Amino acid sequence: MRCIKCGWITHKNIKVQGDFVCEDCKQHERMIAALYEETRKTFTEGTEPIEKTEIFELLKNTYFVVQRNPKLTVYSTLIKELFEEFGVKGSEVIDFDELWRRTKSTRNVFKIVQSLKDAEIIKIEYPNKINRIIKPGIILNRFINEAYKPYKTQEQAKIRVTAVLAMYTILHEMYLLAQAKSQAEIYQLFNAHTPKAPWVATMYLWTKRINEKPVKKEFTEDEIRRFFAKRCLSPITISNYISALKATSPQSLQQYIENINIERGNNVKFIVRQEFLNYLERVYDERVREFDRA
Repeated sequence: MRCIKCGWITHKNIKVQGDFVCEDCKQHERMIAALYEETRKTFTEGTEPIEKTEIFELLKNTYFVVQRNPKLTVYSTLIKELFEEFGVKGSEVIDFDELWRRTKSTRNVFKIVQSLKDAEIIKIEYPNKINRIIKPGIILNRFINEAYKPYKTQEQAKIRVTAVLAMYTILHEMYLLAQAKSQAEIYQLFNAHTPKAPWVATMYLWTKRINEKPVKKEFTEDEIRRFFAKRCLSPITISNYISALKATSPQSLQQYIENINIERGNNVKFIVRQEFLNYLERVYDERVREFDRA
């Protein structure tokens, strides 16, 4: 029996009504829901500067789970163009067809733009039956004004804000995946572009870290490879993730890993930054208490 969300196969005789969702995914559903709702509230209503928030740091430092995925780079491309148009040029609108032309993607760009709208990053308006125009939404405006323009549109600022908004958009899509109850519903939402790889990666890096008591701050390369392989991630995707985890440095966008140790047999041990685990544990525990009260 195969899990409809992560692809893990169990050979146990489990009686399930409807499609099978494994226990790891059920826990991860709650984590994704908690993080998405917290992120959306922080980015739309929060009074703290966006760049100073804990969720900004978490998304920035785990952006590598989408960074090299050819199916997901279009998200970053779209967001870069939005920053260029609204943050640099100071435009008030951009025509959707022009935005699509600039991305040069074979994906259905409108479906991704719709995700950006649903996540309150942008607005879509229809001035007539033919045209669609895009305006910055509350979240994009806040990012431009608080985390981009103060740096005078420096390239490093663009990299940071693009990484966070791309990861937030994927978080929105993982939130939709978390809510889905059947394979048919998942296909209706995503067709062939289910966010499975980031779902599996964040399940290991976020949910699995805090669901072991005491919280597990360390994991080895062998452990994470086995977890990914059991869920049928491609060898290229797994190698990209491992390379990104090893590439942590003061200059790297990825600071999720605090330190790396080499164990006997050249097995690499990764040590996660404690502040990320503290934040994940707090958000998840608050969500569980809320769930139990409902």
